[in-house]
Amino acid sequence: MWYRRIRRTAARGAGARGARVLATGCALAALGLAAGPAPGALAAPAEGTPTAVASPVPDATAHTVTLVTGERVTLGADGSVVVAPRPGAEADYVTRRLDNDVFVIPLTALPYLGRALDPALFNVSALAEAGMTTTPVRVEATGGATAPRSGPAFGAALAKQVGAEAAEGSVGDGPLFDGVTSVVPAVATADGRAAPRPPARADDTRADDTRADHTRADHPVKVTVLGTDGKPLPGTTPFALANVDDAARYREPSLQAVDGEAKAEVPAGRYSAMVSAPTFDGAGESTGIRMATAEFTVPDGATGTDVVLDLRKATERVTFSTPRPAEEHQLILHYLRDDAKGEVAVNGGVGVSSGAPVYVQPSNRPVTTGDLRFNVYTHRKAPADAAMPYSYDLKLANPAGVIAKNQHYKVTGRQLTTVRTNYHSDTPGRAQEIARLMYLPYESSGEALSEPFKAPARRIEYVGGSAGASYHDWLKAGERRFVSEKQTPRPGRTTTVDWLRGPLAPGFTEPARGAAEDETWYCAACRKGDALTFSPTTVMDSAGHHALAFPSDITSSHFAVVSGNTTLYEGDGVSGGVLTVPPRKAPYRVVYDQTRTNGEFHQSLATHTEWTFSSGHSGTQTVPDNWTCVSEAGEYDGPGECSALPVVVPHYRLDAALDGTSPAGDDHLVVGFGHVPGVAAAPAVTKARVEVSFDGGERWTAAAITALGKGRFRADWTTPEAAVGRDASLRVTGTDADGNTVAQTVKSAFTVAAARD
Repeated sequence: MWYRRIRRTAARGAGARGARVLATGCALAALGLAAGPAPGALAAPAEGTPTAVASPVPDATAHTVTLVTGERVTLGADGSVVVAPRPGAEADYVTRRLDNDVFVIPLTALPYLGRALDPALFNVSALAEAGMTTTPVRVEATGGATAPRSGPAFGAALAKQVGAEAAEGSVGDGPLFDGVTSVVPAVATADGRAAPRPPARADDTRADDTRADHTRADHPVKVTVLGTDGKPLPGTTPFALANVDDAARYREPSLQAVDGEAKAEVPAGRYSAMVSAPTFDGAGESTGIRMATAEFTVPDGATGTDVVLDLRKATERVTFSTPRPAEEHQLILHYLRDDAKGEVAVNGGVGVSSGAPVYVQPSNRPVTTGDLRFNVYTHRKAPADAAMPYSYDLKLANPAGVIAKNQHYKVTGRQLTTVRTNYHSDTPGRAQEIARLMYLPYESSGEALSEPFKAPARRIEYVGGSAGASYHDWLKAGERRFVSEKQTPRPGRTTTVDWLRGPLAPGFTEPARGAAEDETWYCAACRKGDALTFSPTTVMDSAGHHALAFPSDITSSHFAVVSGNTTLYEGDGVSGGVLTVPPRKAPYRVVYDQTRTNGEFHQSLATHTEWTFSSGHSGTQTVPDNWTCVSEAGEYDGPGECSALPVVVPHYRLDAALDGTSPAGDDHLVVGFGHVPGVAAAPAVTKARVEVSFDGGERWTAAAITALGKGRFRADWTTPEAAVGRDASLRVTGTDADGNTVAQTVKSAFTVAAARD
């Protein structure tokens, strides 16, 4: 499996949106957090002959890894994290972040981290980079001891041991599983490393360094972690420590305090430390979490600096009140400490779904070096006896520079968007999970705990946050993952959202209304000079939610680009690519066939789409300034000379129920036609045709078409009683005033039900 890691260089708050991957062989040819063609992947045309190269564009995909403890962690392209608990347990964890490495560590693993449990077991970035979906391990033990199998069994056994040790008053002191001394990943990751451990000192602090003493990492620091009883905390407690003058001098997100004590050697300067420590009950479940911090200075020439992280100072419990009664399902704290240069020094958080109380240490005064940002996210659910299920998703910031003394958050209806959400499912009782990732302007990634439910279903979801908050949703249906584009809450407004409403078909995503102007969008249907990019999203629902590229259920596909009588590119297992074409204006036809195999869906599993359009050399820019396009050199480049192709796209509004059925008798479809994002002065779509088949496409019946204006058309037909129990297929065609067209066939687009009384 090929993988190329791209280091994130965008400013914080920018994200890769609208990005896709080129799938080959019906499995991912490129898997990772972000991937793209190597420079020079596109050859320049010789003597006017087109050159076609199937080449990936950046991928907004995600990768899921089951940790050794059984939690399923999905890591997104921007480093976002969605955690699902192991069966029968809560998902309580801490995160540690450094550069491109994200660690997700269950609370039950914390007391053993760095001792019997290698931190590499929880480096989700490294495991994803290695292509792992589970965490194979190597175990060392004494006296014939063994470890349970990696996954839920390991996690359950670990929780049992934590509970037993908690009952005796000291977690993490004894051997793991009666003699297991070491558990490490049994996998080689990129560059041969099992998992990166961030350096405790900068690369340039060598022994022969002749700079001033304050740059040298030879100043001893002793850190003591005190428990709520005022005594050194027994067991092993990870904590973060970083220089806030310049984090490049020293930044360590996971130092280990053993029995409440840790020692380090650091350069002189100003520092910040943060610890999150849980307590447990006899079942190994968290009974409370406390977050404590310390700001201190290591003077030049200091021969010893003592620092105390005192959990007794974590006195403020994080609580909420909402307009309607709601029970806490998940709570996530995000602590972000920047250095004086604006770079991340400490980036971590705590996520709990157990309802255990969480306490934080309030600030005495704002930080004076660098910046501190602290915020809370909660997902809260209606009581079980609510007539209509509802939930709250809230993302609330503390004032810049401090952790507020009052950690009770009260929200009102005026602060909230009401989202009436319909979860469609053509398979009754399909297991699904929903996670809402919320962001504040200074955050480049989010976290969420997924909530399981059965579909089809209807829910009311209230969403709100502090100024500048945005969010996007992840839906797991079976093993497929679908995501929305990032959007902004609209307080006081009510909107309706449909998930997985059919037909599901290839298309092109669009930026959400109100999308941030500084977020990069990769143009999937553009021409920059003579580089023509055409890379549709493989599976989209009628609301624009799209399937992530991995895992994929596409078992066969065929992609072709034709100009006149010349086939420029043709290949199987390919969904898009980049071509270098002659500069003259010419007609193009793109054909994409796709077949999916998925036992959890039975509709929209086979599609055929053809697009026709004209295109010539692009020397002007029509796309926004924050877009990225592929250049003739095969590199991702800015928007200069990049123009969107006049590609027509359909938007469906099928009159079907949540279960994908529509009764026999009079039926209709409203289809709106537009163009891919970025098209300047898009020509109006003036013609439409809709056909319906009730025998798998053998015979087609043309629907009566009524123009509704602005590219929207209503198609009416009569479904015969003989079709009850069968699937119906759709064929839709749209043509704009310049002759650009789209023709899309979706087999089994909906199921015919008995006529309503």
